Amino acid sequence: MNTAKTIVHVNQHMIKYNQKNKTEFPVLTVKHRGKTYYAHEINYHSHSKTVYSPSKSLSCGAVCWVETEGDVTLFDWTAIHKQTHPSIKQKRRTVRHVGSKKWMDMDIH
Repeated sequence: MNTAKTIVHVNQHMIKYNQKNKTEFPVLTVKHRGKTYYAHEINYHSHSKTVYSPSKSLSCGAVCWVETEGDVTLFDWTAIHKQTHPSIKQKRRTVRHVGSKKWMDMDIH
């Protein structure tokens, strides 16, 4: 199976939203295979690199991000509170695996 790149960046808009509204929504945006996930913490299980590219930013405007083709584990510590936010469309889970099919099949449902 072909590996897919996972891109992670800090969502400055979510940080400002949290500060303004006294909330703790996850501020790490994770893009993998056309889907977007959110996390408070991420464990990288393979090589990764951090990119700073102000002249060639991501479509969301981020100029600094992490790229990996390995498996990652995402942690959303406030998912249990079941708060909703308009930009978080995926079902929130405390722990989610992203990466290879084998790794994602181990996901906690």
